[in-house]
Amino acid sequence: MTAVAKIMRMLMDIPNQDEPMMYRRELFAELLVVAGKGKFQGERVLEIGPKDGLDSIRLASLKPRELVLVDLPEKRTRVEGWLDDIQCPHRYVEANVMYMSADEFLALGRYQLIWCTGVLYHNAEQMRFLRKMHQLLEPSGILVLESATLRRPWFLRRGSFVRVYYPQTFKGTGTITHLPTATTIKCWLQMVGFTEIHDSKCHRASDWRLLWQRYACVCRRAAEDDAVGTYYSKSGRNPAYRFGQST
Repeated sequence: MTAVAKIMRMLMDIPNQDEPMMYRRELFAELLVVAGKGKFQGERVLEIGPKDGLDSIRLASLKPRELVLVDLPEKRTRVEGWLDDIQCPHRYVEANVMYMSADEFLALGRYQLIWCTGVLYHNAEQMRFLRKMHQLLEPSGILVLESATLRRPWFLRRGSFVRVYYPQTFKGTGTITHLPTATTIKCWLQMVGFTEIHDSKCHRASDWRLLWQRYACVCRRAAEDDAVGTYYSKSGRNPAYRFGQST
């Protein structure tokens, strides 16, 4: 598509259909810029919610020691349609990481990279979800996160706000009970122990309107636990205030 054609599509509010959710391809390219192409060769990589497998194939190109794919049991049929296309050692786990038993969660192990797009906002406990991502990463490991954000009212988008839809759900989805702003998501990431948060502009690759409807970033787990800036450190390192230890 020519640059002129892209501009015309933007002016006419026509989404880019070259690839479904093409911003994920751009986000993968940004990951390589931030981390380096050879960073994950021989390492363990985790993808939460693999969907159509396009990201999974890209992650396999990093030549990890193992690529673990986690998705809900009802997604198995879709995943089986492309699972054999993965060209690296891989494993598919049917589970919801939020509600695995302690033993099942520990059995997942640790990873150098977690890829998680289009999943966070489907969870009612979004900060606890981010804490679980933190727990699954090796120190200095990288999380690639992408999620929907608060859309209306527009004047709240730049602040630290959460819009709650419950007892309804956003657009009748049945799973989206609330949407935070991008600023709120960044605050949550910092509170659970992530640092070096690189904001992404990947959504421009699909539809410029997504820039204020969704948020994406590449961030890193701190090299040492309880880094300055986390919720735990702000509480005076009181063990009663550790995230995610009660469930």
